[in-house]
Amino acid sequence: MYEQISPDTSHIRYEETDLSYLKLRPYRFKCGIYLICIQGKSIISTGVQQYAFDEQTELIFLTGSLIQIIQASADFKVRILLFPKDVFLKAILPIDTPYFNYVHEHPHYHHTADERSQNTWREIVLWMDVAQMLFKNNNTLLFRKQQELNFLQSILMWLFNTIPEKLAANKQYSRKQMLCHQFMQLIREHSTCEHQVPFYTEQLCITPRYLYEITTQYMNGKTPKQLIDEQLIAEAKVLLNEPCLSVTEIAELLNFADQSYLSRFFKKNTGMSPKEFRLQKLL
Repeated sequence: MYEQISPDTSHIRYEETDLSYLKLRPYRFKCGIYLICIQGKSIISTGVQQYAFDEQTELIFLTGSLIQIIQASADFKVRILLFPKDVFLKAILPIDTPYFNYVHEHPHYHHTADERSQNTWREIVLWMDVAQMLFKNNNTLLFRKQQELNFLQSILMWLFNTIPEKLAANKQYSRKQMLCHQFMQLIREHSTCEHQVPFYTEQLCITPRYLYEITTQYMNGKTPKQLIDEQLIAEAKVLLNEPCLSVTEIAELLNFADQSYLSRFFKKNTGMSPKEFRLQKLL
């Protein structure tokens, strides 16, 4: 039985786990998280998006993300690297902005059977071996902080160099597809405080009508507002799983006018009130 992983960390950590505790409730990771699947398969949800996560698949969120396991095989197992936001911000400084943008928009990648991709996968496993050697149950290294910065910067630079390979493996994205990726990235980052479509269209420099065309085409017919609301509901569920937070406090954290507004919104989208949702979790 694997131990539950803390959603935040003050230093780089390496773990092997089945993420079984994420089947019970969504988790909001505050730190950066890089996962590779080494066995079995699962479906991982980040709220409004779901990813097939099976052997030889990578999933990376540089500044944290909401994560829940929707389903998983009995043999599902991952290797995971968690890194603090302050270390990441130092490590990313010399790296080009396009890399940062690409990873935000395309956090998921499954390796193909060709030799080039297989070689990249073998190298990823070596990086995880190094992380295991340096950071698993070893918090007293004399040069720990410098090693963390050097390691994270090195692996990010290496990952940057794999982007051309990943782009070549995928068909060329259309402008609409790129805007859809960017919109989903913005939702993950801002849905807790920005609930209305105009904020997102302003960020993307497009009209609401054009965004509607994009999401209904590429997100199973869903409108921009439906996608924002789905992510917001997922974020609300994360907070409702924290017994120390009152519904009033959660409403404030999610930028609702008051508790009653949040309650109406939650019931409209889930069929139950926040209180009923909490009671259901206790049964």
